[in-house]
Amino acid sequence: MNGQHDRTPNRALLRELASLLASESWVDNTTVFPVNRPDSIVISLERQYYPHKYVSEAYIEVQSYTNGDFHISYVEDHHGERWLCRWDRHDSEDYTRDHFHAPPEARHEDGENREYPTSVWRVISRVVAPWVYERMGAVWDEFDS
Repeated sequence: MNGQHDRTPNRALLRELASLLASESWVDNTTVFPVNRPDSIVISLERQYYPHKYVSEAYIEVQSYTNGDFHISYVEDHHGERWLCRWDRHDSEDYTRDHFHAPPEARHEDGENREYPTSVWRVISRVVAPWVYERMGAVWDEFDS
């Protein structure tokens, strides 16, 4: 290995997740395997849930692999400055298999051990989506203060 993980994207699952998420009211659109992220789906979030003067774009990127590993990143673009966090499931020397990299930079040293539901869909619906709803409110609070 040259620093890369030996894993295969779970394209069928990612397509299914994109299809399920496309009908959510907080989702603007989903992009499956974009050219610049061929192993990912990218879920663009509705702009109306963010103050445009503060957040120009928000999206979730999901990578899922046939070995059960995943990375789910939440990213806000603050007009050129990225604010992000990430939910991960993969082997790590420093954290449990399930862990979270806290905002605003999601650096390795920002990791926290976590325990997630078994399926990626449940991680998104029970962990990520509720977190995003709270974040949308927090962004408005930050903007108004």
